[in-house]
Amino acid sequence: MATKPKTPGFKGLGDVSDSDSEYTPLFDDHDELDQRTAQEAKGWNLFREIPVKKESGSMASTSWIDTSVEILKLLSYILIFSIVLGCAVVAKGTLLFITSQLKKGKEILHCNQVLELDQQFVTVHSLEERITWLWAALIVFSIPEVGIFLRSVRICFFKTARRPTLVQFILTFVIETLQTIGIALLVLIILPELDVVKGAMLMNAVCIVPGILNAISRDRMDPRYPVKIVIDVFAISSQATAFVLWPLLTGDNILWTIPVACFLISLGWWENYVGCFGRHAPGMGYLQELRAIKKTKYFTQRILSLWKIVVFMVCILIYMHTQDDDPLAFFSEVRTAFGSRYYNVSQVKVIQDVSGGSMEFDLTQEFVPLPASWASALWVVLIQVASGHMCFIAGKFACKILIQNFSFTFALSLVGPVTINLLIVFCGMKNTNACAFHGTIPDYLFFEIPPVYFLREFIGREMAWVWLLWLLSQAWITIHTWQPRCERLAATDKLFSKCWYSGVLIDQSLLLTRTKDEEHDLHYEDSKDIDDDDISVSSAGKGGNDVRSSDSVTRIYICATMWHETKDEIMQFLKSIIRLDEDQSARRVAQKYLGIVDPDYYELEANIFMDDAFEVSDHSAEDSQVNRFVKLIVDTIDEAASEVHLTNVRLRPPKKYPTPYGGRLVWTLPGKNKLICHLKDKSKIRHRKRWSQVMYMYYLLGHRLMDLPISVDRKEVMAENTYLLALDGDIDFKPRAVTLLIDLMKKDKNLGAACGRIHPVGSGFMAWYQSFEYAIGHWLQKATEHMIGCVLCSPGCFSLFRGKALMDDNVMKKYTLTSHEARHYVQYDQGEDRWLCTLLLQRGYRIEYSAASDAYTHCPERFDEFYNQRRRWVPSTMANIFDLLADSKRTVKMNDNISTLYILYQGMLMIGTILGPGTIFLMMIGALNAITRMSNFNALILNLVPVLIYLLVCMTCKSETQIFLAHIITCVYVMVMMFVIVGIGLQIAEDGWLAPSSMFTVATFGIFFVTAALHPQEIGCLGALLIYYITIPSMYMLLIIYSLCNLNNVTWGTREVAQKKTAKEMEMERKEMEEAKKKMETQSVMKWFGKSEEKSGSLEIGAAGLFRCMCCLNPNDHKDDLHLLQIATAIEKIEKRLESLGAPAEVLEPVRPSGDPLSMLSEYPDSEISTDIPREERDDLINPYWIEDPDLSKGEVDFLTTAETEFWKDFIDAYLRPIDENKEEQERIKNDLKNLRDTMVFTFVMLNALFVLVIFLLQSNQDQLHFKWMFGQKASILYDDDLNLIVITYDYLTLEPIGSVFLIFFASVMIIQFLGMLFHRLGTLTHLLSTATLRWYFTKKPDEMSEDALIEKYAVEIAKDLQRLNTDDLDRRGNKDDHVSRRKTIHNLEKAKENKQSVVNLDANFKRRLTILQNGDSDVMNRLPSLGADPATRRATLRALKTRRDSVVAERRRSQMQARDSLYNTPDHITLTDLGGRASASGAYLNRGYEPALDSDDESPLPPRRSTVRFREHTA
Repeated sequence: MATKPKTPGFKGLGDVSDSDSEYTPLFDDHDELDQRTAQEAKGWNLFREIPVKKESGSMASTSWIDTSVEILKLLSYILIFSIVLGCAVVAKGTLLFITSQLKKGKEILHCNQVLELDQQFVTVHSLEERITWLWAALIVFSIPEVGIFLRSVRICFFKTARRPTLVQFILTFVIETLQTIGIALLVLIILPELDVVKGAMLMNAVCIVPGILNAISRDRMDPRYPVKIVIDVFAISSQATAFVLWPLLTGDNILWTIPVACFLISLGWWENYVGCFGRHAPGMGYLQELRAIKKTKYFTQRILSLWKIVVFMVCILIYMHTQDDDPLAFFSEVRTAFGSRYYNVSQVKVIQDVSGGSMEFDLTQEFVPLPASWASALWVVLIQVASGHMCFIAGKFACKILIQNFSFTFALSLVGPVTINLLIVFCGMKNTNACAFHGTIPDYLFFEIPPVYFLREFIGREMAWVWLLWLLSQAWITIHTWQPRCERLAATDKLFSKCWYSGVLIDQSLLLTRTKDEEHDLHYEDSKDIDDDDISVSSAGKGGNDVRSSDSVTRIYICATMWHETKDEIMQFLKSIIRLDEDQSARRVAQKYLGIVDPDYYELEANIFMDDAFEVSDHSAEDSQVNRFVKLIVDTIDEAASEVHLTNVRLRPPKKYPTPYGGRLVWTLPGKNKLICHLKDKSKIRHRKRWSQVMYMYYLLGHRLMDLPISVDRKEVMAENTYLLALDGDIDFKPRAVTLLIDLMKKDKNLGAACGRIHPVGSGFMAWYQSFEYAIGHWLQKATEHMIGCVLCSPGCFSLFRGKALMDDNVMKKYTLTSHEARHYVQYDQGEDRWLCTLLLQRGYRIEYSAASDAYTHCPERFDEFYNQRRRWVPSTMANIFDLLADSKRTVKMNDNISTLYILYQGMLMIGTILGPGTIFLMMIGALNAITRMSNFNALILNLVPVLIYLLVCMTCKSETQIFLAHIITCVYVMVMMFVIVGIGLQIAEDGWLAPSSMFTVATFGIFFVTAALHPQEIGCLGALLIYYITIPSMYMLLIIYSLCNLNNVTWGTREVAQKKTAKEMEMERKEMEEAKKKMETQSVMKWFGKSEEKSGSLEIGAAGLFRCMCCLNPNDHKDDLHLLQIATAIEKIEKRLESLGAPAEVLEPVRPSGDPLSMLSEYPDSEISTDIPREERDDLINPYWIEDPDLSKGEVDFLTTAETEFWKDFIDAYLRPIDENKEEQERIKNDLKNLRDTMVFTFVMLNALFVLVIFLLQSNQDQLHFKWMFGQKASILYDDDLNLIVITYDYLTLEPIGSVFLIFFASVMIIQFLGMLFHRLGTLTHLLSTATLRWYFTKKPDEMSEDALIEKYAVEIAKDLQRLNTDDLDRRGNKDDHVSRRKTIHNLEKAKENKQSVVNLDANFKRRLTILQNGDSDVMNRLPSLGADPATRRATLRALKTRRDSVVAERRRSQMQARDSLYNTPDHITLTDLGGRASASGAYLNRGYEPALDSDDESPLPPRRSTVRFREHTA
């Protein structure tokens, strides 16, 4: 056996497994020494070019943004904490204020400031006063229930709500009713009988049922179970003391309702504490099953929320009856209670007992009536409801952005102590001075004051110290809220078990309904089962639920479609892929060697689908070679990797695979992820983008997933967590952009697709225009679609699709439909991304937009390229929206996120799009009228002429002529738009700022500026506003005309370059030329006899090919004859050339194409030798000619497995067979497209013409038919001498009716989009805050943390530092080269001469650095800030790293030994490794199910098929 070559720096690091290939460089050309240049190791060629970091596009510096987000998160900690604590305290205090007014006969000390200062006064609440506060208590309880009702109705009507079973409904009905009765007892009876301090304390004793369930559901296998159960018993006992404490102390029988109320209230929170019954409490599994009522809560709450309000009202009536009041007075006295009335104040009379010397107090019988503030109860209710709702919103926000511990749990835990202390202070102030709150709180209203004045008595005699036990027991029962494990941006239903909160017990309801987050992440220990992932063939097809935790690992398949991208575009794309590979490698290494559980971990595979990748070879028309765009990828990938890793990187040449669809190139990236370039031959498989998408969907989701020999349950989970990242070949993004999209997918399982913010990249006026156009489209339109419905189009340049959604009915299968009708070519092929999204929406999936996920794409920089791009987009967009609107009834029924109102909004936008050109036309008329003072009619004619000319040209001339004319008219319109700007200014000055046009203009630009200010990162786009504005006529009128008039043109229009013709195309061309020659010769003979079929006359005379003369006998057109003459002449020249080469005359070689040498590849050279060499027999699946192309590097050749080869053959036969060119069918489609074009153009022109005509006539007759505008009227004052009167005349601005409707229409759309943008901005801010990590605020500093804690928190950053490919810190240790004078340039060059090829492997570099660092090299440690702030911390962290890595490696070895033993003991079980999958060294980072393809060439020790390819030398 050959010895594995060792890599320097790895001494002491043992191999983890035999299949681990980290020690082998990815580039290994020992077998190709004859191919290397001799100068490679010479001293004169040691000078280097080191790549530098380029800050452009996605890599532009965003440090100020990151710092701003960190500052905002710090402020969020403080602000949310303050809001949650403050609002909860206010809500609890106001509730106690309400209950303090409910006790019948209550005496309240009254302020004497408005009465007699030397006397004391008290007041007793009347029935009317108590009724107002009973209504206040009812409203406080009812408002959250009304909110639950509205939310439930919305979800049931606009989304899908599961219906409960009868048992579930009855159980929910009983529990909710009992809890309502308990709350009514607390509010109506218990709290009024207690002082407010005791009442606030008692609210911490409503957790007994959750405490009991918590104890029962404990895991008995937990080593800490005895300790936990003891604390549970203590907590339950502490809660139970509240049942008897104050009833026994006071002797008041009515307080014996406390145990009933506390038990019934706590019963309502049972479902959050039964999550583990099925495993740990035998016999209690029935409750676990009933816990499913959570999924039916919205259906049941539609009824129960209203029922609970009725129950609470009935309790009020019963309460009034027990108080000897008339229950019907609750309704009959409402008008009196909430009207103007008075309350009576009595003076306190002191009675002294002369014999005993004691003093008693009594009230005089004289009453002083004072006006009552009937609205006080309503104001208190408003404060209580607003505070409670704000507390709920802020608490939910804290959980979503992962600041739950401090800003949610800690804040709510402090509500009780803070409220009690504030109440003690306020009551003390009131006792000391009855007028302490005079002017703030009505004098006759206040809290129920405790009857003691000294803290010692209160704590001792009143047993207030027991409250500390209640508080501690509540903290223990809700301890799960201190250990949140929810993901970022978790849905509200996942955060809380209840729909909303309780208005009476705001803090307890939030703490006790906060879910326990029982859905665990994939832990290192849990994922070890991947190593021994034995799959029985017999059980693979069964439906048994054997889902493993490893199946939920996020899998990302990058699917990029490419065609004719430039080198710069390819460079940006490859750099993005390599950055993603680096990020994934760091996360894998952190899990593999450090045992870290990374919630953002994902598996990655990159696929490029290159359309039309082959051309005729230079040596034979029968063979194909890859075109220059494929070679450009091969030549660029090393340069891209070098720029990303900031060192010269040379990857291993790609492995080459012949395939049924063409070919495949496979690179192994530095992070050990695969980059697969699928080369499509359009003679074997359909080309164009849609068919590439069909190709990767069926390959990745069909063959790679559905063909796995595993159970259907596992496939279901894997499909849900498999994502296709659709990219264009010029995209530029960061890994963080993908992570943000994954967050959206994890948040909502019904999310089918998500897209990011696309930034156009380019230079020139067109790029500037598009920068603002893209900004407005994302800021307003996409954000609004996201908020009020669904995004209609997730652009294919950067979008994430869920595999399970694509695999649904009527999505992937329907996407394979071949276009047979004219509208199909427009909807399916011109706008494939939008059509795919339409299919997802019609199946009920949601599509979202993340403004924080930034991606950069190259945009058209030329006017003609931009027009051709939009020529595709405009009709396809309209076609898909029309399809959605036409099928709106079914879509609304299927899709929970699309409502009728949203369909109406899209309909409004479509009307605006159709009538947009007419609106722009009218604007131009008004501008010319305002500036030049010409009549409206003349302005109409002046504007109509160029539009009609352009319309006529678009219907008759070629596309180039149309674009040229559009360019000229655009330049003219740009100057006219400057008139418009001036005209708007003059009109505003004339009509004033309150005129409709003035207000609309100011509002429009104001919205633009405010929106830009809310997007500070993109505020630079505002600079292109002027260009956007002055080109409005071109982009919203001429472009629409051009797009519709070219509806029959279904070519791509962009990135078109001339290419070599294929053998089939050249054969067809040869046949056409021969037929034309024969036809011309036949007609020449027949003309002599007058039997020619041609109507035009001509006479041809020639002599042996020396000359040819054509005489036209008729004045008809002879263009066809001249064309035939040219063809015949060309054929004769070709024949002569063949004769000179010795070839037979009947064999016609292909004609060398002419054209631009930069865009045309050279044909094979003329050679007599080449004609004599027999063509080598080739098989396209074994030895195609392109495999031997030297420009594809010296990579090895491999072959697909039989299973995959059969898949591709069957798949191509079923869906992707190249469409045969049927001339009759093509002619039919061509005619249908023209008819569709004519119909659409006619409809479009007539609608806009009618619209313009109606508006123009109304404006011309505005004096007779108009509305008066209520603002901005001008007043003229005249004095009439004869009548001695002052006449004031008002001149109103007028609006025509239809103009007013459209003004309201456009204003409504803008307002909707502005509001949608504001809410979406809040959602984006939430997303950014959830991803931000504070290293210095409210967390321990890295140098203050333990080594293990540091590794846990910064494992990925440490892994990125240790795996860097730039080894300058290792190779130049000890060299201080900060300054030019200290650089050892020559020494470094000599070292470079001695160094061998570096290891291009991130995993290997991690281990290499770790070994060197463990030797105590301080220079290297100083370059790794992620290890700690000082050398001592770094050394301690390194020791912890070494210990953790050794333990992880040892555990993996044990797992491998056990797996090996089980493999020998159970030979009848087949593993994925046996099926061709790769073996895993660590279950924590690799899931076999991710790569089911049987051709995997990872580190598995499969026998090589062919290691090298020798290239044939072709001589001229």
